[in-house]
Amino acid sequence: MEMKKISVVIPTYNRSGLIERAVKSVTQQTYENLEIIVVDDGSEDDTEAVVNSIKDNRIRYIKLPANSGVSNARNKGVEYATGSLVAFQDSDDYWRPRKLEKQMEYWKEHPEFRMIYCAYSYSKNGDYLGKVPADEERGVLEGKIFEHLLMQNTIGAPTILADKECFQACGGYDTSFSSIEDWEFVIRFSKDYEIGYVDEILVDAYFTEGGVTAGTGAFFECRCRMIAAYKEELMAAGTFDPIVEEVFLRAQKAGLLDIVKKMLLLYLQA
Repeated sequence: MEMKKISVVIPTYNRSGLIERAVKSVTQQTYENLEIIVVDDGSEDDTEAVVNSIKDNRIRYIKLPANSGVSNARNKGVEYATGSLVAFQDSDDYWRPRKLEKQMEYWKEHPEFRMIYCAYSYSKNGDYLGKVPADEERGVLEGKIFEHLLMQNTIGAPTILADKECFQACGGYDTSFSSIEDWEFVIRFSKDYEIGYVDEILVDAYFTEGGVTAGTGAFFECRCRMIAAYKEELMAAGTFDPIVEEVFLRAQKAGLLDIVKKMLLLYLQA
């Protein structure tokens, strides 16, 4: 595979204290044929000054007029992208130096894939919590993984490297999702395209307050929407009841069981 240009999209909102680390983890990649598109989703802090202080002519800074959510920011970034491949970084995460290089090497060996992702570590408040995907999940992590992704998501947005045309053909990120938007996106992508996996931690994710992973109520609403949207596929695979049971158990622990039951019923009846 030739040295294709990669457009790296980094959405950010009021993350001036973290954005420099994220951007520099991209500028320091061993794969150098890239551009970095920082999409400022209406920040009110000094994010612009921090980004402009990073001296690298591959960086492009785009300021949206108002905060409209991470999905819209990612989609806008792809609209500005000039590369044939797109990747996504989050403003509070870190890429290890050979992340893109190793993904491109694997893609060269497996040209049938239209997306390549990798493993990532995740931490919260300085405490290491584990690896995604977990080691025991091997065997269902690449190829035609639509049914696997219906059950659980093993693809974090900062791990994705995708063909730009395929990203746009499947509609990009759904801007109506305020949570687990990356999960909803990869499910749709996997219906039409095969996905490859590099079994190595190349991304370090740090969960922080106000990050794109925050929001318990939003999670349950979006999860119920996904279950309703793919009810037929889940029923055919015999996984509808186990998934609903898992969601209800999680809702019970959060003290939201009755609300989530009503929410799911409404979406199923819509």
